[in-house]
Amino acid sequence: MATTWEYKVLTLKHAGGAFTLTQTPTDDEVMAAINREGALGWELVNAVCPGISQPLMLYLKRVR
Repeated sequence: MATTWEYKVLTLKHAGGAFTLTQTPTDDEVMAAINREGALGWELVNAVCPGISQPLMLYLKRVR
């Protein structure tokens, strides 16, 4: 029987204040998100940041 996968996309933005010029999350924000999702069984497949000061896209999968 073939493995069935479930997929998820997270868009992470920097949680800074109103005067923050960047939307790119900090390393701590990214690690917290990856660890949180990993505890729920999700595996990080890819991460894409389309440009400087942009949100980070995380692509995850887990067995259904």
